[in-house]
Amino acid sequence: VFSIQPCYYLCILMHVRSMLSHSRLGHNMFGIGTYPSQPAPYAAPLAFCLILLWHLTFHPTVMAFANSNSNPAAAAAPPSPSSLLSNKHVCISGGGPCGLFLATLLLRQDPTVRITILERSQRAGKGGDINAFGIGLGARLLHSLDAVPGLRGEVESVSAGPTPRGLRIVSRSDLSERMTCFLEGMDGNNGRCRIRFGEGCDGIDLEDKHVTTTAGRKIQYDLLIGADGINSSVRRALVDRRGLREVHYLEPSNWKSLQLPPQPEFDAKSIRPRHPRYTIALLPRYPEGHILLIFWGGKEKGGTSNNPGNLNTPVELKSMLSDAFQDEKSDMAYGDKEGTSDDVARRRRNVVFDDNAVNIFLKTRPGRSHYMKINRFDDDSVALIGDAAHGMNSLLGQGCAAGLKYAEVLAEELCGPGSLSESKHLNDALRSYSKRAVRGAHAIIDLNRMGATMVTAGPVLKALLVPIMMLQKIFQRKSIFEQIMKVDVPYEDILRDNLLLLPLAKLKWVFDRVPFRAKPKEPNVVS
Repeated sequence: VFSIQPCYYLCILMHVRSMLSHSRLGHNMFGIGTYPSQPAPYAAPLAFCLILLWHLTFHPTVMAFANSNSNPAAAAAPPSPSSLLSNKHVCISGGGPCGLFLATLLLRQDPTVRITILERSQRAGKGGDINAFGIGLGARLLHSLDAVPGLRGEVESVSAGPTPRGLRIVSRSDLSERMTCFLEGMDGNNGRCRIRFGEGCDGIDLEDKHVTTTAGRKIQYDLLIGADGINSSVRRALVDRRGLREVHYLEPSNWKSLQLPPQPEFDAKSIRPRHPRYTIALLPRYPEGHILLIFWGGKEKGGTSNNPGNLNTPVELKSMLSDAFQDEKSDMAYGDKEGTSDDVARRRRNVVFDDNAVNIFLKTRPGRSHYMKINRFDDDSVALIGDAAHGMNSLLGQGCAAGLKYAEVLAEELCGPGSLSESKHLNDALRSYSKRAVRGAHAIIDLNRMGATMVTAGPVLKALLVPIMMLQKIFQRKSIFEQIMKVDVPYEDILRDNLLLLPLAKLKWVFDRVPFRAKPKEPNVVS
């Protein structure tokens, strides 16, 4: 208070005024009060205005502001850096869940960073892709979403379920759309983050640090993030030009997903579809209906069709799936000859299909689960996250969860409390991220292989697994499926507790795996 003396004196003056308002002394000295009259009613307001004018003219804060306006260089000086990415430009190739989550973390932790996200596909919008597959909102995935207040609620608002295992399911397109809306809302009109839909990464100059998009646009970057999926062009550039070592195979099975509308004649969630040759999973879909996930062997007899059983017409597909929803005794398609035709007609369920979804299902190529490891996730001003960094099957439901987890690790290294130490630079942070993330990612890839081995083991392999499982019980070790639900247990520790299973899993994998052949680069199309 004493540093602004005029205001201090003015406060004293105004307090004393009330005491003198009715006295001769007040009238004679200050021209205030009612004794004997009030000859100078404007004396006090005039004094107040003069003192306030002096204060505004000569106060140090006002003088400093005036000086900064007279010195453009001082006025334009950027704020002091708060992280390794302060006032830098980050280009993220891939606008899926991992790329969007990383952008959200970076913007939240450093408001000066500028981000461009390149997403090759068009924005799906509300409702997303009609046959989009579902992602389970497991404990680890939800734990990562909690790092951004409010994001978990946004994602859960478009989820469905729960499944018999207690999981809620969100389609990948709905997940990406909600995360996009959340990121746009957080950025507001600041323009710090720009998402370019329909524009992917077509070329990368690692020396000049710029990417060329499919629209012919040249974008300079201080940091390039490869979040562009299992067929990542960023990872391919690092493998071809920077000596990144990649081990990449395919699982020996195909999969597709099909949207199933609500069933008016029966409760679909109480039915477990079954087929003698194919694995069919029924998952809830937001806001209504279900998603059918169909898995089949990659080497079926009779050709190389993109569909199970070489089915090519809607009638054939509907017939096969309708049979999968019938009770065991009424299933004539599977060779059951015990029931009469009347029993079959009485028990048969009428399954309703979406014709548009069925046609799209038949035309799309099947998905393949990947096994992909690389020796590091970083290079000079480049980092890989999500499926661009690690590929695994979906048995344990940890693909997206692991991607979000290690996006957190990367954001911590780049913008965390210790990111601005004098000896730490951008590439030091990327190397530290890679060391932390590679161990965990390789561990969960191996855990998925071990889980798949136990589920798909034949008679001989099951006999070899029995003594190992007995030892697990003796030492009171929980199964992989139980341990994976504990968010505070690292993947590396779970792998260490189950190392006895790893040799058998690797042995089976040698016979099951299918070589991966990278797709040839498509020519650039300038729009």
